[in-house]
Amino acid sequence: MKKMLATAAIALLASVGSLASHHSIANYATDTTIRMKGAVVAFERVNPHSIIFLDEKKEDGRTQRWAVEGPAVSQLDRRNIQKDFLKVGDIIEICGLAMKEGPQSQRALPSGLSGRAINGVIVVTPDGKMRSWSPYGFLDKCVPPDEQSSLVK
Repeated sequence: MKKMLATAAIALLASVGSLASHHSIANYATDTTIRMKGAVVAFERVNPHSIIFLDEKKEDGRTQRWAVEGPAVSQLDRRNIQKDFLKVGDIIEICGLAMKEGPQSQRALPSGLSGRAINGVIVVTPDGKMRSWSPYGFLDKCVPPDEQSSLVK
């Protein structure tokens, strides 16, 4: 009996860290969406969320680097999305939810890439196909309901 309780306690404690490390959509401004178009800098298949790094050219000539969060690796695998899904230089469009301002509004990886975080709701790939991207939903914010049947799943 003591061994069963000890095993259960260890299993519970082991899961607490992973639950605490995962964030919710609460850090994002869910009342408005932003849209951008730019060149892919990198597509990282990492957990807890994949990240597309995108450079958007602003009208004043400056470049804004975005870190577009998307599905976890397991979700990408279920959708058959591999590492070569996006290539450096591909021009894509994003509709998503910007992270609320603050120190957490930047995403960085050990590789040195960083950018302003956005939760990508929709990705329009170079071939013009529109894909649902976010595991959190909010499709209605980016695509009218009557156009959602055209999304690639």
